[in-house]
Amino acid sequence: MNCRRCGEILNANANYCWSCGAPQHDATSAETIAMPVVASADAPITNADRGPVGAHVDELVIITGNAAGSRCELSQEVTTVGRHENSDLLLDDVSVSRHHAIFTRTASRRVTLRDLNSLNGTYVNGARVEETILHSADEVQIGKFKLVFWEATS
Repeated sequence: MNCRRCGEILNANANYCWSCGAPQHDATSAETIAMPVVASADAPITNADRGPVGAHVDELVIITGNAAGSRCELSQEVTTVGRHENSDLLLDDVSVSRHHAIFTRTASRRVTLRDLNSLNGTYVNGARVEETILHSADEVQIGKFKLVFWEATS
């Protein structure tokens, strides 16, 4: 399958282009409304995939990539993401920059995501971002990895 916008070769089940971030569905059709994915295609969705396990900690659930199903608690003020071995969240693939992005907790306890001038960019819900505030069920794409962000429930 090729991207509708840039022509990049994609996986057959891609919702968004990993290169330019363009949606790969007809946004005007009621049958193709984008929904956040919370589990890999191989694993059934369980109640544990629908939100944070620790009610008092924001977290990310990796839904695609070689670490699918893994969870990462965002308990630090700053969480680094990249291919570098010292990253807090190590995403080991060439589509991820060594120092790709950071998640930061603001004074108001919100979580922001900032791209660190990565080569392939950082996407939230299919749109390329430089910096944005995250909300529950936002889908973050970093290289070939898709992650779902879950806010703490209390």
